[in-house]
Amino acid sequence: MTAPPAASRADAVPFPTRPDVWELPWEPRRQRSGVLNLKSCELRHPVAAELVSAAAHRLGTADLMYYPYQQKLVAALSDYQGHEPSGILLTAGSDSAVGLVVDALATGGRSLILHEPTFESWRYYAALRAVPVVSCPALEAGASRLELTGLHRTMADHPPAVVVLTNPASPSGLALSPEAIAETAERARRAGHLLVIDECYGAFTGITHVPLVASSPHLLVLRSYSKTFGLAGARIASVAGSPALVSYLSRFRPDSTVSSTALALLHTLLADADRFAEVWREVRAIRAEFVQEVLTAHPGWRALDPGGNFVTFRTGDRALPLRMAHHLDSHQVRIRALDEVPGLAGCLRVSLADAPTMRKVAALMNDPVAPR
Repeated sequence: MTAPPAASRADAVPFPTRPDVWELPWEPRRQRSGVLNLKSCELRHPVAAELVSAAAHRLGTADLMYYPYQQKLVAALSDYQGHEPSGILLTAGSDSAVGLVVDALATGGRSLILHEPTFESWRYYAALRAVPVVSCPALEAGASRLELTGLHRTMADHPPAVVVLTNPASPSGLALSPEAIAETAERARRAGHLLVIDECYGAFTGITHVPLVASSPHLLVLRSYSKTFGLAGARIASVAGSPALVSYLSRFRPDSTVSSTALALLHTLLADADRFAEVWREVRAIRAEFVQEVLTAHPGWRALDPGGNFVTFRTGDRALPLRMAHHLDSHQVRIRALDEVPGLAGCLRVSLADAPTMRKVAALMNDPVAPR
């Protein structure tokens, strides 16, 4: 069914609304029964499923009936991340963290400087709050490394703003070196910017920027536990920053949106952090095997490394990703064609599951009838 025009929907609301909000794209997530979702980069691994199931069975009545208290989990995260408790803030997933940063730090005449492509939620929340966005391309067409020259030039010339980059980058999977991140953080400090680094996929590549926060009061690090600890359904993430900056962000009350259930699940799973680290290492091994199988059949393709719990392939053919997505969809497998993403024309992304499943997906992609 086609949605009615924005104007007619606005007219149906008996109270003034913002016309610009009606123009923003939105539709609910739709679950397709029997379809393997390798589009959303959820953690799909049998050991992770076993650990999450065990944690769920340990939930008590209090975790469902009573209001949440975060101190116990924040203390555990402090030990796990090596960052002081007063510098950790919990949010209901990373999208909520993005909205919080935009609300608290980018409104009031400021702007966002985005190293793109990045997560779409940054532009969405900026549009929702009427925050200007300055785009700095991170990828040239056909490139296999991230570019920082344009970002650094913009940072030098632009008034103080919120600067956002992801590392490893999404959806490319490419990563910046620690030296490049440290240089960017120093440039942000000198220019008066706030630098936000989203390390959603960092655990799969051994990347974290949290230790840099102690010496960088102008830095925020976003971490999602949806991917790393298999809690996409629980919606929980954290923001690490200086105690002063976290205290300011806390006034926007993100704590009121994080459930007791999510807190209890993550607290339990942190005790199994070593086993999750083994899962992340195995995901890297699954990724390597999957890449090898696909590239053997498609020697003209390239995998963008190091990735995360996904692989982004450059196919060299702008039309091929959508055709491959349709081919896999006909076999009840969803992936993402990236042709609409700047710098990633001709690319497709496949998130990872367990090794036997990925062998089956590789066989489907390598089938003689598959697009080439």
